[in-house]
Amino acid sequence: MNNSISMKHAWLIIAHNEFGILQILVSMLDDARSDFYIHIDKKVKRLPEVHAAKGRIYILEDRVDVRWGTVSQIQTELVLLDAALRNGPYDYYHIISGTTLPLKPFEAIDTYFQSAQGKSVVTGFRKDEPYQEMLKIHRFNLFTRNFGSSNTFLRATSQFCWKAAIAVQRLLHITTNPEGSFYKAGNWLSLTEEAVRYLLSRKEAILKTYRYSFCGDEYFVPSELMAAPSLCGKIVNDDKYLKDDMGRSNAKTFHLSDYQELSKSRYLFARKFAA
Repeated sequence: MNNSISMKHAWLIIAHNEFGILQILVSMLDDARSDFYIHIDKKVKRLPEVHAAKGRIYILEDRVDVRWGTVSQIQTELVLLDAALRNGPYDYYHIISGTTLPLKPFEAIDTYFQSAQGKSVVTGFRKDEPYQEMLKIHRFNLFTRNFGSSNTFLRATSQFCWKAAIAVQRLLHITTNPEGSFYKAGNWLSLTEEAVRYLLSRKEAILKTYRYSFCGDEYFVPSELMAAPSLCGKIVNDDKYLKDDMGRSNAKTFHLSDYQELSKSRYLFARKFAA
């Protein structure tokens, strides 16, 4: 690819709050080469109004009740990929959060993906630590629906029951997903159409494999692509793709006041932002 080629981008945005940031995100990526597919968590009762002057906006009607750490996150990504593919083709399908902001102008981002030469772009690609993979992929992670709930009682009860279930499985040597090789990467990434078509062709198998996973959204894309002979060599692992400063469990929150400093960094995008 070269700069004379006009690329088409599908921005697949997962949002549940900070809708002011969501509008800023859309406005910064707004271009005739951009279409926006926005999934608003089913728990949100009043949908936000989001506007673009040049690109098309699709607010998904098929909404998922997203629960952190559960397979619902994978379901949401697959719903977005399916919706965009139906309106494609696109050169790239970018899965991002509604609290992400680009740190470079759209033209620079477009040029970056032209230089990627038709390869999917991820960040943090690796084999996970054996303990983490065993826990998140090879155990039945039960009672996780309210693991990240804002309700203290529900969260504490969920985490207690989850830990107890894991302890029983360790004692009895109960495991799942014995076959296959699993890889991990950040769940905010950019996929080629070839990769998207492959993932959607594997939809039922993916949902079955990761039904009881914990944070399986960080595993399913790299693991599936690495298992496909035609795609395993078409992955770019770029640590300049996204600035995502993780603490023990949550990403650091940047504020709009941090934006000018961040825009001077080497990264294309950063999350998560709050007004």
